[in-house]
Amino acid sequence: MSHNDNVHMLHMHEQLVAGLLGVESWQDAVIRALLYEHRTLSVQPYNVTVAEFIDRISMLRNNLGGSGLKDEGLVVPREQGAEGRVTDNILAGDKDSLSYPRTPKEILRIIYGGGDEHVPGGFYPKGASGRIVKYYLKTT
Repeated sequence: MSHNDNVHMLHMHEQLVAGLLGVESWQDAVIRALLYEHRTLSVQPYNVTVAEFIDRISMLRNNLGGSGLKDEGLVVPREQGAEGRVTDNILAGDKDSLSYPRTPKEILRIIYGGGDEHVPGGFYPKGASGRIVKYYLKTT
């Protein structure tokens, strides 16, 4: 691939990520708001609250991503909450209310469900096969 092809691929990647980020952020906020409303209800047959269930999903995503804290539950300690002031956590973000960045490698580790960006599984049992994933995996 030439330098111009690489630049073009990077630009396409940035546009795709920006578009997906907007849609995913909106969807995430709506879903988390609904979950927050029901945070004290019990999830059967697991016998945990909705808030505890979401905490466990967040821990799993953090573990699979392998890059520390980038996902949070619906309720957090005040010092971890937005600007160190709140415990309600509809929009997961850092102390300045900015979203946590994820690399393509981290995203693949999570959606494949095994913590390895090269081993398909989870949501993509046959692996992701788009141009961006193929380009990323070829260059890493």
